[in-house]
Amino acid sequence: MRIIVGGMNHESNTLNPIITGKDDFVVFRGKEILEKGMLPYYSSTGIIEALSEAKCEIVPTVLARAVPNGVVSDEFYYSLKSEMLERIRSAVAEGPVDGICLALHGSMKVNGLGCAEEDILSAIREILPEVRLTVALDMHATITDKMLACADGFVGYKTAPHIDCRETGALAASMLLRSLKENRPLTTRSRSVPMLIAGEKSESAAEPMKSLINMCMEAEKEPVVMAASLLLGFPWADDEHEMVNILVTTLDDPCTADAIATRIAKEFWRRRADFKFRCENYDTEESLKVAFKAAIEDKIKPVFISDSGDNPTAGSTGDSTDILEQILANEQLLDRLPTPLLYSGFYDAQATADCLDAGEGSYIDIEVGGIWDKINGKRIPLKVKVLKLVNDYGPFNSDLALVQHRNMIIALTSKHIGFGDEDLLPALGVDPKDYCIVVVKLGYLEACFSEIAAKAILSTSKGCSNEVLESIPFTRIHRPIYPIDPDTTYVQG
Repeated sequence: MRIIVGGMNHESNTLNPIITGKDDFVVFRGKEILEKGMLPYYSSTGIIEALSEAKCEIVPTVLARAVPNGVVSDEFYYSLKSEMLERIRSAVAEGPVDGICLALHGSMKVNGLGCAEEDILSAIREILPEVRLTVALDMHATITDKMLACADGFVGYKTAPHIDCRETGALAASMLLRSLKENRPLTTRSRSVPMLIAGEKSESAAEPMKSLINMCMEAEKEPVVMAASLLLGFPWADDEHEMVNILVTTLDDPCTADAIATRIAKEFWRRRADFKFRCENYDTEESLKVAFKAAIEDKIKPVFISDSGDNPTAGSTGDSTDILEQILANEQLLDRLPTPLLYSGFYDAQATADCLDAGEGSYIDIEVGGIWDKINGKRIPLKVKVLKLVNDYGPFNSDLALVQHRNMIIALTSKHIGFGDEDLLPALGVDPKDYCIVVVKLGYLEACFSEIAAKAILSTSKGCSNEVLESIPFTRIHRPIYPIDPDTTYVQG
């Protein structure tokens, strides 16, 4: 069998003013996808492995990924779309195509266009209207009617943090293959639930997500059920389609798909009030007060604070200064800490460049923050010592700088990358276990941090990934919706 593969993966935060462009993406083209693009945290990796095991002829097109950020440049998206479609046309010209399996996010927004997924799926359908097509999605995908009309089967991640990307891709491929081998069509049914959920209230190991995901897994044990998925949408995209969707894909059994999707949707709505933060959580001022007490008086180490309102992996800018301002307002407590406070970090290309120009060991004046987020950030002047410099870190080739201001050490990046990367701090020669307080621009802690945290605090700080959804001035989401409108009613299908 001859199967076309490819993908686009970006989570677009419409509250973030940054336009995500060509330099923010890693793009693999053609055979590069089968070589350089085989990373375990890509759903495309699972797709390719499953198709390879089945001895399929894989036709790679384009695979593009970027760290969550603001909406994607229309110029870049249209060039990427054009390239993918041209590779598909070439594949069609070379011989019959049996299927298509794509790795998409589901919440990629394009400047001036909106939903990238429905646009690219519609364009592919114009070329191959009858060929079976399945899609692997992020758990935070936003589902539209046009997406449902253009693809046969969908499957989303079942873990948050997302550690089953590879497995999700493999399932997308396997349900395509089974449909083709048995010559039975795939049918997908959806049930929408009028809810917005911050990611930090929906960790898959905690209730109610644990039980709801178990319902999906139990449903998948039925012989005709290929996939049952909870697609939560992306709350920091102010979009009329934003809400929870339950998607069930079966082998030619729409009645079963309808029944399962309805059952899970009803249970999801019944448990709507159970979605809560699972760790200590406070506003910015109280978070620091609790952390300083734990470190100074109770000798707890390390205490982690999630700067959740400015989480780049939720598409925030990475330069809100809400927590930094509060730290600097408490410099007497800062100086009493038994170790420096570690802050990871800030996306600030200018400050990073200044450090690179000065060199390790230099004492310089820099400004940090407030370049992009001018509502929750401002330029903060700091006198720092440059401790460590790194060039071309990671797949996005970011420069890194580690600086010290008084009793605080700060990581700086020249590119908009995530601060939950387990290799970032070690690249700077830093072991977070050595610090009494670690502030990190994240929501829920990634495993590399949660496994060593003696105490974890989620700060509902201010930024473009503000966890207090009720405080966000939405203008486009469908209303009423829970919890923005707490009295929302749900007519269950």
